[in-house]
Amino acid sequence: MTEVKELNLSEILMALQDFMTSDGAISGEQREFYAVFRQHLNGHVGEFKVEDIEDLLMNAKGEVPNLPEEEFIKMGEAILNQYRNKNEDALNERIRALAAEQARKRALAEEERLRREEEERIAEEARLAEEERLAEEERLAEEERLAEEERIAEEARLAEEARQAELDRIAEEARLAEEARLAEIARAEEEARLAEEARLAEAAKAAEEARLAEEARLAEEARLAEEARLAEEARLAEQARLDEESRLAEEARLAEEARLAEEARLAEEARLAEEARLAEEARIQAELEAGQAAKQAYWEAQGDLPDDEVKTVPDLPVDTSPPQSEGGRTGGRLMRLLGAVVVLGGAAAGAAFYVL
Repeated sequence: MTEVKELNLSEILMALQDFMTSDGAISGEQREFYAVFRQHLNGHVGEFKVEDIEDLLMNAKGEVPNLPEEEFIKMGEAILNQYRNKNEDALNERIRALAAEQARKRALAEEERLRREEEERIAEEARLAEEERLAEEERLAEEERLAEEERIAEEARLAEEARQAELDRIAEEARLAEEARLAEIARAEEEARLAEEARLAEAAKAAEEARLAEEARLAEEARLAEEARLAEEARLAEQARLDEESRLAEEARLAEEARLAEEARLAEEARLAEEARLAEEARIQAELEAGQAAKQAYWEAQGDLPDDEVKTVPDLPVDTSPPQSEGGRTGGRLMRLLGAVVVLGGAAAGAAFYVL
């Protein structure tokens, strides 16, 4: 592996001076920043790593608040370009190694994702099959329960009809016996009366009257019996109609419940499928946005690299004091640019993705 070469004090200051003298004039803020930054460099112990240079730049910027942010960022870019020029081979080698490692990790992650998806699919199929089995068992149990209830109700109805028929028969027999008893009493009385009349009247007239009375009684009994039979038939027909309506209503209710359960099951399956599709689309969109952001950050961090030249540290030229420009005090952009080339940092892994 190619060794990473850190910048020395002269290279850092030369890169900074090249930028400050590029337009032929040095502002008062630039001169003040140069002096403060050089003091921080002189007080640093050990090699000047990218992270160390970044910290020293931010510390010096905090002591020179009037330095425009745009100029501060360009100064950091000038030092960063010097570092890139000196370590171009090491950076490229590190990027390739990180890209290979990233590709391996992506392949392992994809394999793990496919395995999890297959396990989830098998588990979901098993769950749906179990739910369908339980629903079928519940339906059969409900049908058996309803059939048993209907059988018990029918037996109770038939038993009640038999009991009522027996009561009607006993009542009819009692009525007929009472009528017979009364008829017998009436007949005896009539016979006594007729006998008394026979004694007073002709025997033929008494016999004829007795015959006519008996025929009238029998006709009345027949009429009453027919009315009772027709009333019982009407009651039984009405009861049969009500029972049939009740049975048809119960069948319609059970059919509606089965239809609603099937619609609920289909709706739940459609909802689960839609949630899976939306989750997959969200995951793909997130990966695309993350890749695009990493690519944009990498190319923003690259820029054009100037030629490497060997220089000595010259004295600062005289102050021409050009017009001052205004800017913010934050060093966010410089920190993002310097962080993009940290050799051993995580940012190089993002850049390696686009080298592949």
